[in-house]
Amino acid sequence: MLFKTSQIAITLALFVGGGIISCQSKTPEQITLEKEQELIAAKEKAEAAEVKKFVDTTPELYRVNWKVCSEGFLDRDNNGCKESRDVRAKGFPEAVLVWGPVQEVKFVTKRNFSPNMQSVGLFVKSKGCLKLGKPEGGDQFYKIHEFSLTKGSALPNPDSAKIDKLSPEYKTKAIRVAINNAENEIASLNNFGVSSTGFMPSAALQPCLTLEKWKNL
Repeated sequence: MLFKTSQIAITLALFVGGGIISCQSKTPEQITLEKEQELIAAKEKAEAAEVKKFVDTTPELYRVNWKVCSEGFLDRDNNGCKESRDVRAKGFPEAVLVWGPVQEVKFVTKRNFSPNMQSVGLFVKSKGCLKLGKPEGGDQFYKIHEFSLTKGSALPNPDSAKIDKLSPEYKTKAIRVAINNAENEIASLNNFGVSSTGFMPSAALQPCLTLEKWKNL
């Protein structure tokens, strides 16, 4: 009786043990999938560490919005005003993010070969735009947006620009978005030779031109 009991116990142990082994065994596909998931997790962890380092070693970010109203605009959309939004919308360009502090805002005009038009740029003195990456130079005037007005029109008031400092949380989010957009832009330029907006690259379309470069175009 003892022998039979022991034999049953051994059989059950082998059966249960075999079941556990069977459950723990993995197909090649499962092993491959797990390895891929581990690689993805490691990549995401490394990217998060790089983003945190970038956030911690850069100045504060400021958002520049504008609402410029002038009798000099030829088109009368939006009641004769040109206005931005925090997020791009139909008829409203997206606000520009710059490395702070923002020390001064001004509108500048430059020569235009059109007999009836003048080019006017909105500039802020800062350490550069987020789109240009990590700030490397000192404080300069950078172009935020450009307007076309009839010649002789008065320059807009600097108060037409609104400056807001981003919270640390929004700064991190904005940097992540900028990194993703930059990767898409590089892929578009490398693969198709055009910007992700569909335009051929040119100096005039470059974001955040310095005042000196803008005036010389």
